[in-house]
Amino acid sequence: MGIIYFSKGMSDLLSPILYIMKDESEAFWCFVYLLERLGPNFNRDQSGMHSQLFALSKLVELLDSPLHDYFKQNDCLNFFFCFRWILIQFKREFEYETTLRLWEVLWTHYPSEHLHLYVCVAILKRHRAKIMGEQMGFDTLLKFINELSGQIDLDPVLRDAEALCVYAGENGVASIPPGTPPSLSSQDASIYQQQDDEVL
Repeated sequence: MGIIYFSKGMSDLLSPILYIMKDESEAFWCFVYLLERLGPNFNRDQSGMHSQLFALSKLVELLDSPLHDYFKQNDCLNFFFCFRWILIQFKREFEYETTLRLWEVLWTHYPSEHLHLYVCVAILKRHRAKIMGEQMGFDTLLKFINELSGQIDLDPVLRDAEALCVYAGENGVASIPPGTPPSLSSQDASIYQQQDDEVL
C-alpha cells in the first residue's frame, strides 16, 4: 500500500494554491499534481533532496569554481544551507505575491525544469564576496543564508539564473543527473497517482 504523509513544509506549498484557487477541491487536485513533481522533496530518506543538492554542487562547480573550491575547503559541499530554498521552492524567502510570481516562472520549466537550482547559484554568486571575504564556515553560512529571507531582490536574481542556465548549456544539463526532481523517471511517474488502496 502506498501512503503519502503530509510532511512539514507541504503546507508552504499548499497555502498559495488555496489562496489562488479559492475552491478546496480544485486546490486539492492542483496540490496532487504538484506533488507529482515535488513529492520526492519529502521522501523520508531525503533522496530527492540529496539528489538536488548534489546537482547544485555540480552547477556551482561549473559556473563558479572559486566559490565551489571555497565550499570544498570549508567542508560545505553538502549544500545543506540551501535545503530550505529547494524543499519549498523559496516560499519563505519572499513576500507572498513575489513567491507566486517566482513559482509561475519556475513551473513553466523555461529555460529549464531545474531553473530553481540556477536561482540558488545566482543568489550564491551575488553573495560570494561576502561569504568568502568573511571566511564563513558552515554554521555562519547557514545563519547568513537564513537571514537573507525577505532581503533578496527577485528580478535581478531571475535574470542571472536564466543567463547562467543559457551559459551552462549542455554542460549544465549534464551536471544534473537524470531523474533529479522535479523530473520524474517513467517508472516513478505513477507513484503519486491515486489508487484505491492509497491514503492521501
